Amino acid sequence: MRKYHGLKRCGGLALCFRMLKMALDELVPEGEVAQRNLITFKTAFAGPGITDSAEMIGRCVTRKRFLVLPDEFVDAPECIFGKLYFEIGYGSKVMKITAKEGVITPEFLKAGRKFYTGTANEEEAEVWIGFKGKLYDAVLNSEMKDIVKTEIVNI
Repeated sequence: MRKYHGLKRCGGLALCFRMLKMALDELVPEGEVAQRNLITFKTAFAGPGITDSAEMIGRCVTRKRFLVLPDEFVDAPECIFGKLYFEIGYGSKVMKITAKEGVITPEFLKAGRKFYTGTANEEEAEVWIGFKGKLYDAVLNSEMKDIVKTEIVNI
């Protein structure tokens, strides 16, 4: 995943990878191997790391099973672009995932928004890179139950 995407937007990359693993572990029947054509991905946060993870694991983008939801009606914490809400489907089941409050701090949001609007100076850009690295490490080294809330529904 790191080789495919790079580490410039590593927080979303790690988050999506871990969410897909968690969801597929729950949704794919025991003893079966996940089939890419049964995976769907919906989100109110379509950052590049999220998009690349969903594409590499499930080919969701190229196979038109990746949908960006409007975020104005979503009750989830904000991120740089949109809100941290996801729906990972497999066959007739969907895991709805919302990041827990506090996973993304106000300082993270401020630094990221400043960076992406092009108004960050060199020092502020370094702070942003540091925040992304910390998020990447936290996501990879945490229990997902500490980061997200989930609900499984049948469709």
